[in-house]
Amino acid sequence: MIRRLFVYPDSAPALALVGGLFGAAAILLTALGNPAATGLCASCFLVNVAGALHLHGKVSQSYLRPEILGIVLGAFFAAFSSREHRVRGGASPVLHFFGGAFLLLGCEVFIGCPIKALLRTAGGGAVGLAGLSGLASGVVFSTVYLRDGFGFRPKAVLPEAAGLILPAAAFLLLLAASWGSDLFAATDFGGGANHAPFAVSAVAGLFFGAAGQRSRFCVTGSIKNAALLRDFREGAGTVSFLLVALLLNALLGKFSPTVTLEPGAHTDILWAFLAMAMVGFGAILISGCPFRQLVLAGSGDMDAAAAVAGMLLAASFSVAFGVGSSPAGVTGAGKLAVLAGWVFFLALAARNRKGGQSSA
Repeated sequence: MIRRLFVYPDSAPALALVGGLFGAAAILLTALGNPAATGLCASCFLVNVAGALHLHGKVSQSYLRPEILGIVLGAFFAAFSSREHRVRGGASPVLHFFGGAFLLLGCEVFIGCPIKALLRTAGGGAVGLAGLSGLASGVVFSTVYLRDGFGFRPKAVLPEAAGLILPAAAFLLLLAASWGSDLFAATDFGGGANHAPFAVSAVAGLFFGAAGQRSRFCVTGSIKNAALLRDFREGAGTVSFLLVALLLNALLGKFSPTVTLEPGAHTDILWAFLAMAMVGFGAILISGCPFRQLVLAGSGDMDAAAAVAGMLLAASFSVAFGVGSSPAGVTGAGKLAVLAGWVFFLALAARNRKGGQSSA
């Protein structure tokens, strides 16, 4: 019974336990040095990783976040040990690439991925709550297309070696970073300088990846299942994450209700809502939020790996062209990116509305 609870969590109580552990680990990472409300944020960390790999030149946002590498490796180990590491893809790698890119850009406008939307809300931020509301609205909107037969062509089985590329790269990067390699850009100021101890972050990343693979934890996916299938089991994990993070913030004196400026965020409720609505809509179309894409990629899904590549490229683009928001507000480039994301995902939804004939 105990083994099934942790290795095959599929009941609402088991998923709630996993979600609570996720929330606790994220708050712990913040307490140990990660930026405020950023114990875990796939999009923020991917921007830092892109900088560390010299894909953009903003040193203050450069740090090889071990959480990201750990997520990929943790998902790989969990999938491999449970015989679920199946290399497949070819459904729509190009569309997943651009879809992943727009997800990242939308998150950069909001300043955070769906998991960070939970953390910002748990910290008392009204704009964080607006983003979370937008995310849920976008997911619910996507169910209109799902009910009408939206989908891609079936994935094909691919050579096993293809599924080892990303986990191997994550392992080598993690190993090199643990040795203190000077190959990676880093900073002693700005957001990239705020991080928990390397070893703690790496272990937390492995946990996030392994638990995410076994539990299928995904904020957008849990909302979709509740809205489309009336299945609230995965929602138990999301709600538990939020409640545990809220409780721990209150105990640590980090809960600060505010309708003004959250730490490292902006006050534009409208664009926070629109950006995360686009992220919620798009995440359902390409089968997962940024965190879920990392987990799927580590588990052998090559379309998800294409989405991860798109997110890394978009991280570079976001910094180079000023797409990302800041406490000063949402930029013009950011607003254009959100609108372009809506156009892309609406076109994708219309094109693949009847059975997924796309071959891109």
